[in-house]
Amino acid sequence: MFPARLLKDLGALRSVLLICTLGLIVLAPFAGDEVHLHDARLMTSVVAPALMVIFVFLLMLDITMARILAIDSPPDRRAGMHRAARIEFFLLLALLAAWAPFVLRLFRVWPGD
Repeated sequence: MFPARLLKDLGALRSVLLICTLGLIVLAPFAGDEVHLHDARLMTSVVAPALMVIFVFLLMLDITMARILAIDSPPDRRAGMHRAARIEFFLLLALLAAWAPFVLRLFRVWPGD
């Protein structure tokens, strides 16, 4: 019952957003310092870092819109929107935490550099 209710609260597009966010979290440890353009490492060295920045903004926008749309929603839908916003918020924090070492190395502030 709970997964069905959760999928109903999230909706199709938000579910895809969260699945892609989980994928980016999984790819974070594989992002290296070198850029690779000719093999599968293109995904972790170029595509994933660019998508991470986009998804940070997408998650923040969707959290904001879920909170705004919840204002005029009926009480049962409002609870679902707040649940979706909480899930997205925790995934946003996980995404930022997972990619923090990469970003810190990028800006040369990682300890040991």
